[in-house]
Amino acid sequence: MKNFKLILVFTIIAAFLLASCAKEKSYSYEVTGTSGSYSVTLQNADDNTQQWANVGNGWTYKWSQQGKRWLYVSAQNNRSSGNVTVRILINGKIIAENTSVGGYTIATVSGDY
Repeated sequence: MKNFKLILVFTIIAAFLLASCAKEKSYSYEVTGTSGSYSVTLQNADDNTQQWANVGNGWTYKWSQQGKRWLYVSAQNNRSSGNVTVRILINGKIIAENTSVGGYTIATVSGDY
């Protein structure tokens, strides 16, 4: 009986962990700064590289999915002055951020999240 209770406890814990891993998360990349013109490269929702040549301040790419994955976003300031900031957010919380200051500079963030 003692072994049965122990197995039951481990089964319940394993089921809880699996259920929590399977929850869908909201992912997003953000690009902001002071120049107003940026070129963006990112790892998209389908796990492919995607690019945009000229996006403005407050540009966002969003999707939802389950589980953990590798994320990447990079943005280049397209002007001779100013700055660019890139962010990775999960469920609205900033988990990675980088800023680059100066003309034509590039800010990048990536990681397994």
